[in-house]
Amino acid sequence: MKRDPTSLADREFDLLVIGGGINGTCVARDAALRGLSVALIDRGDFVSVTSSNSLRIIHGGLRYLQHLDFRRMRQSIRERSNWLRLAPHLVHPLSFLAPAAGRGMRSRAAFRAALAVNDLIGWDRNRGLDPARRIPRGRILTRGDALQHYPGADADVITGAALWHDAQMYSSERLVLAVLTGAVEAGAIAVNYIEARRFAVGGSRIERVGVTDRLAGDAFEIRARVVVNASGPVINELLATATGRTTTAARVPLSKAMNILTRRIAGECAVGVAGHHRDPNAAVDHGARLLFITPWRDRSLIGTTHEAYHGFPGAFRPTCDDVQRFVDEINVACPSAMLTLDDVAAVYAGLLPAERSRPGDSDVRLLRHHRLIDHAERDGLDNVISLIGVKFTTARLAAEQVVALACRKLNRAAPACQSACTPVVGGDIPSWDDFLIQEQKRHTGRIEPAVVHEIARLYGTRYPAVLDHLESDSGGAITRRRVIAAQVRYAIRHEMAMTLSDVVCRRTGLSAYGCPSDDELAYMADVMACECDWDGRRANDEIAATRRVFVGWRDEPNESGGQSTASVGAPLRPVGAPAS
Repeated sequence: MKRDPTSLADREFDLLVIGGGINGTCVARDAALRGLSVALIDRGDFVSVTSSNSLRIIHGGLRYLQHLDFRRMRQSIRERSNWLRLAPHLVHPLSFLAPAAGRGMRSRAAFRAALAVNDLIGWDRNRGLDPARRIPRGRILTRGDALQHYPGADADVITGAALWHDAQMYSSERLVLAVLTGAVEAGAIAVNYIEARRFAVGGSRIERVGVTDRLAGDAFEIRARVVVNASGPVINELLATATGRTTTAARVPLSKAMNILTRRIAGECAVGVAGHHRDPNAAVDHGARLLFITPWRDRSLIGTTHEAYHGFPGAFRPTCDDVQRFVDEINVACPSAMLTLDDVAAVYAGLLPAERSRPGDSDVRLLRHHRLIDHAERDGLDNVISLIGVKFTTARLAAEQVVALACRKLNRAAPACQSACTPVVGGDIPSWDDFLIQEQKRHTGRIEPAVVHEIARLYGTRYPAVLDHLESDSGGAITRRRVIAAQVRYAIRHEMAMTLSDVVCRRTGLSAYGCPSDDELAYMADVMACECDWDGRRANDEIAATRRVFVGWRDEPNESGGQSTASVGAPLRPVGAPAS
């Protein structure tokens, strides 16, 4: 992928997708695989806002049983299987445990019934899957086995546990980039740091979208027959710009969602513990939402907490108070954790769509299903579609539906959808275990097996292209440090990385443990400076900006304000521009 803003202005596209998160990239990929001409833009970097601020779970929807939403369960199970098959290097099974207690909805009997229904609804969940990516049946653990899996449980209360499996993303950022790269290889044009600012309306259609290149400062127009708004939390502002509707009724309510990365406080199972907040959408049990303590490398990733958000999306930034409230909630739900703010290595916070609150609601009522808005019906704009996505798992399905609607607006028969049967870039791996063993043997004596495992997980079958960017071979072992340098060069030359935080947070997987060390940041900045012709001041600015992505919340002790953490960085400048 090469960044070429001029390619956006020299033709008319079938589809212009605004938003480079999981929903927008899935739309672009689905459309490009069906033969449509596609352009995709994002005002920041790809996968830099909501899609990178998640619990990294692809789940089959067991929790929807309490909503009696069997259709959503079925969709989620099917889409989880799709991701396990299409991206076996980036999505893998993960065991989950929920402690049982008492005689109510959290009893062993209730959990046994729930797991039986879940297995029945997902009877074909492993069809076509690599054995290493199959989802086992759920089962009930005895009290002793439950305490062995989760020693932090209250031994005086626990009577056993439910154990089931869902899936975890090794890197949500790399998964979105793999989807995006697939769209580009199918013919789409994608450019980051391009902001949609105005819409030229002619009759009942948007004829041109006025955009600004936030790196170069250039303004130009993009022509498209259909415009898809997949802009995530700024959807309200973009809708108002396009339609002129700024009423409260036209706005999508938002909630702030937060997950935190901490020292390891549980084992290799994800553990569900009851948080403070109720689930007002539940039809069976309106008890507390579960927080999940998930294993993440050698740490724990914990989430998700939700609070209503009424501010301007561009001003959202998690604060020290927000994080402290969440840490307190975790400590009440899991007293053995004994977390403090010093244990928090990273905060992943973003804005998610919610339903309108109802009288008496004290907790956030999350939007349950993705929503397609046909603006021909609502605003008299025949060629505009908005996609309000609700979760990573069903983004591919939502995109399939968007493209089908777009084809109707283009007055053409929709070609068969290919996105459910075409592996993402790097995902053409019939057997993950065989692939990994083969690649580790290939590099015996040159690259440590753990390093091969890491880059194979991040890039799949495309990892040799990353190794092609090693500096001239001077003999001897290829160290992890040299591989990191190759990743940085690859990100700049082939993945449109424009800033150090683009590389660290969304290209290399180096942010998985929190903020890299000062030495690692300096090393990557030096590599990037050589590639991009930065001077020393620019490199130092980039290092400082990358640190702020991880620790900026500590400097915000009051109510949310300022720029979104995901967008914090050095002042936007062309890659080769020196500091002013």
